[in-house]
Formats: sequence, C-alpha cells, structure tokens
Amino acid sequence: MSRHSVVDVGSNTIHLLVAEVDGGEVLPVTGEKVSARLGSGVEKRGRIEEERLVLAAEAINLFARISALNGAPEPMVLATSAVRDADNGPELVEKVREATGLKMRLISGEEEATLGFRGALSALGDSWHGPALVVDLGGGSAQLIVGEASGGPLMQVSLSLGSNRTTERFVGKDPAKKKELRALEEHVKEIMPGWSLSSRVRVVAVGGSARAILKVTLDTLTVERLRKLAAEITEHPSAVMAREHGLTPERARVLPAAITTLAAVLEHFGKDELTVARGGLREGTVLTLAEEEI
Repeated sequence: MSRHSVVDVGSNTIHLLVAEVDGGEVLPVTGEKVSARLGSGVEKRGRIEEERLVLAAEAINLFARISALNGAPEPMVLATSAVRDADNGPELVEKVREATGLKMRLISGEEEATLGFRGALSALGDSWHGPALVVDLGGGSAQLIVGEASGGPLMQVSLSLGSNRTTERFVGKDPAKKKELRALEEHVKEIMPGWSLSSRVRVVAVGGSARAILKVTLDTLTVERLRKLAAEITEHPSAVMAREHGLTPERARVLPAAITTLAAVLEHFGKDELTVARGGLREGTVLTLAEEEI
C-alpha cells in the first residue's frame, strides 16, 4: 500500500497525517500537530499575526520532513478558514513556498465540506447506514453537509461559526457567561440554512472541538446534555477545565462556544442527538489521493 501525507492548516491547529488506505479505510501511520492559533485575532483585525505566520511555516517544513522519513511523498498542504479569510493569507503561502518548496492550497469552504464529509463517514465504518448531516466545526468556520456515504454530499454550506471566531465575537469572559452563550445560540439559529431534513438523517460532528467534548463527558450527546454541559463548564475557568480533562488551554477556552453551537444546530433541525466521528478533512483528502493514484 502506498502512503499519503496531508498537512491541514486550520485556524487553531496545524495537523499532519501520514496514512495508508486499505479497502476504503484510512490507516494512520503517524500524526503530529502544532497549536499555531492562526485564527486568533482574524475576526477583529482581519490579519494573521506575523509571529504565527513564521511558526506555521516552520511547522509545515518540519511536517514535510517527517512525511519523508515515514515513506510518504511530499504532503498535500491545505489551508482553511483562517488563511482563506485573512488579508495576509497569501504571505503564509509564500513563506511556505520559500521554506519547503511546497505549494499551499487555499481550499474553498465547499471543497473543505466535501472532503470533511467523506472523511467523517469513512471513520464511522460499515456500521453507519443512511443519510447524515455532518457538522465539521473548525476554528474559523463550520461546514454543514447533508448526504450519504454512497452518493456523497447533496447539500452543503460554509458558515462563519468556527469556535475561535464565535468565542472572539461573543465570549468576553473566562469562564463564559450564560448570557454570552445565549446570544451565540440565537446567532447560530439565525444563520442556519432552511433545510428540511427527514427523520432518517442523523447528525455527525467532526473537528477538534467535537472530539474534545468526548474528553469531558462520555454521556450520549443529546441537546439536553450539551446544554447542561455548556452550563457546567462555565462554572470554572478554562485553565481548570484544561487541567482536569487533558485539554490544551486554547481548546478549553473555545469549548463553551463549540458546545453551544452544536446544541443550537441540533435544535434548529429538530434532531435529538449527535455522534462524534474521529475523521474529517485529512482522512477525506487521503482517500482522494489514494483514488487518484489508481
């Protein structure tokens, strides 16, 4: 089996995945991540801080070397919301080219949604049947995609609901205040698409914040449980949450907004609960690269 390498330049974290594909299943070989927080301040200032640009280029250079050491060709470098939306995003593209010779691709929200949908459903395996609404909650944006594993996406939209962005816009306190989260909830519902989903459609959440919820609770993630969880974690500063649940401080800080957003999405579409999948953009990209090789 050939190995493929993807670097996912997200708003919170830069991830490396080196993997193989066997029978439609993504088999990780190695993975690394760096918390560069490129999206920090983009909502307010419209620019990525210079120090973060340098850190990102250095991380991608390191990841390219790790990929080679693990028998993969040069990585596919994909940039999402933070780089897409920042006025100086092209500066990072140039810094990466200078440091590594690699061309970073600024993918659209639609392409991000398609790849994330594919990676999410592949991670759920053969046990998953029927249509799904995949909510890919990143740091700068959220992709909502409806479709089936066999047929791919049918409807999709990219919204400015990433957990970094909504935290900067709505959450001024640490811990977050309940009235701040109520304002965020109202905003989420206001900009949701007017899709009518059948009762067969189940909801799948992917992304770092969705996975972080599983570190805080093992309960079924119903609307009611998510609301209670958001209230519970606002009783403690994010530093305490990070220490008690093994989260990075950055992830703990944005978690109240992320949980509130997911609960609002469920309620808007009249869905009772969601499933968290440990797959997304990177896995979907590896599957696509493996197919292109055939």
